[in-house]
Amino acid sequence: MNLTAVYHEAKSKYACMFDRDTLHIRLRTARRDVAAVTLIGGDPFCWVQSQSDPTQWEWDKSAAFLLPMQLEYSTELFDHWFVAIKPQWKRIRYGFVLESGEERILYGSRAFYDLKLHPELEFETSLYFNFPYLNHEDVFTAPDWVQDTVWYQIFPERYADGDKSNNPENSLAWGSEEDTIYKFYGGDLQGVIDHLDELADLGINGIYFTPIFESPSSHKYDTTDYYKIDPAFGTNELFGELVRQAHQRGIRIMLDAVFNHCGWFHPFWQDVVKNGRDSKYYDCFFIHKDPVVNFEVEENHYPKVPYDQRGRLNYSTFAFVPVMPKWNTEHPLVKEHLLGAIRYWTETYQVDGWRLDVSNEIPHEFWREFRKLVKGINPDVFILGENWDNSYPWLMGDQFDGVMNYELTYPIWYLLAAPGKTKETYSVTQFQNAVNQLLVSYPKRNLQYMYNLIDSHDSTRFLSICGDDIERLKLGYVLEMTFTGAPSVYYGSEVGLAGPDGHNRRCMLWNPEDQDLELRDLVKRLIALRKAHPVFKEVDLTWLAVDEVQQYFIFEKKNVTQTLIVAVNAGGQAVNVDLPAELARETVIDLIRNEEVRLDKLVQLPGYGFRLWVVESKSSII
Repeated sequence: MNLTAVYHEAKSKYACMFDRDTLHIRLRTARRDVAAVTLIGGDPFCWVQSQSDPTQWEWDKSAAFLLPMQLEYSTELFDHWFVAIKPQWKRIRYGFVLESGEERILYGSRAFYDLKLHPELEFETSLYFNFPYLNHEDVFTAPDWVQDTVWYQIFPERYADGDKSNNPENSLAWGSEEDTIYKFYGGDLQGVIDHLDELADLGINGIYFTPIFESPSSHKYDTTDYYKIDPAFGTNELFGELVRQAHQRGIRIMLDAVFNHCGWFHPFWQDVVKNGRDSKYYDCFFIHKDPVVNFEVEENHYPKVPYDQRGRLNYSTFAFVPVMPKWNTEHPLVKEHLLGAIRYWTETYQVDGWRLDVSNEIPHEFWREFRKLVKGINPDVFILGENWDNSYPWLMGDQFDGVMNYELTYPIWYLLAAPGKTKETYSVTQFQNAVNQLLVSYPKRNLQYMYNLIDSHDSTRFLSICGDDIERLKLGYVLEMTFTGAPSVYYGSEVGLAGPDGHNRRCMLWNPEDQDLELRDLVKRLIALRKAHPVFKEVDLTWLAVDEVQQYFIFEKKNVTQTLIVAVNAGGQAVNVDLPAELARETVIDLIRNEEVRLDKLVQLPGYGFRLWVVESKSSII
């Protein structure tokens, strides 16, 4: 056996509580290297007198459990094994017995032991891993409503102009020019209110707003006032009306909290710019040396320093953006100011969620305080981090409820991208490996609260990644909507709004002649199916077929009442899908066509085509 590939860690994503009574345990081994794994162990305090020497006490072997572990998922390099266990007394010591051919190895917390040579060590609990106690306070919890949410991300300045009286000076005609940071078109909160019925009709029940607080830019990530709606968007009172009307329609509201940095015109920063070390806010930022501002400024006091002069700045910023000085979130004045804003909006306006910008660059301790505050106001508020990489350190129950799931986004991009549109491309096998890797990167409960996306304000529009191929785009939505977690739609993508990175915040298409209504109908149908069939939201999936030659795959998801089968052609040419024998005999419901179908041995899928089938009262197809 390749023992260097074997890995487990107690009290981690490899051994964590699923609920008050259940422990989920995982083990990693080299791919196709181990034939079987058994979890061995028991309660650490089950001691009995030794039969050979009554003066000695030993662990009671008769109280041991031996549970076969399931081969959960395989990736390119590794196999991942899984078992769920309910310890009778909420504590266990455990090890792993690995078998391959004639080899039988015990894997414990400190070493590997050859049980052929040392069979007496099999029940030696001092060698085992330890999960001391299943404390109910340690169970990861998040708002249940998130699992049933379909988010709609709105970039307010480009969504809809509902009140021209608050348009910024020199606003442009709607959609007349390419977007830039300082071009304005008049989008506002009234525009969102005006279209709430359309969002409800689409099936949306959660809106994620990019920042709406006062700021000089169109994106509002350079905050001037955390306690005030930007005047170009409306007023605090209008925001309250938006929340009220959204809630009436069953739509929750999530705001964007930009706490890594503020904007150039934030009063704390302007006081530092003016007074230097004499400012009481000097230590609210990370200033390396004086003078704070060592570059030219415009007549409006805006920095003139270009972005690429990264070595010139005397203070820390987001990236190297001079107009975004980085907060020192350890400073009491900063904590009071930022957390006070969270309290204000959450208590006064019943905000349902907070998306945390650049969340992985802010100290964990700040987020722990943030969580205590938010959950103290309302435990049902959703806390979402903007992390682009693996984020388990933030998802251990003391900080975030979920993160933006770019670990799903990238595999979908790479699978469906048009030539030259992404740095990588995936075959169906590579896609399978990437999805499997994601599924073992987090505890199952964490995966249920991810914010899934195929594009956003920070990325190229997915339609542009697809080379303007609507069929590829449709397939992206199919994959997103059939994955666990909460799916999202970036405004306009559901009607065919495109745009490469840098032009991904174009004005919403409101002329029906410019909209792809067939695409919208499909997105609406997928959302409705997801709500009607809880099996869509299940975490686990089983790959029934992955054809590297014809570039198609089939997977199933199941719960106690239904089995969902998803068949996908990831290539541009029609293929004849050779169904597994057991599946070929099934009568299924075609969810898109809404009709009963008896499957044949071969099913044809058009280029970038798919089928969604459901079987009632079936625990498994294969």
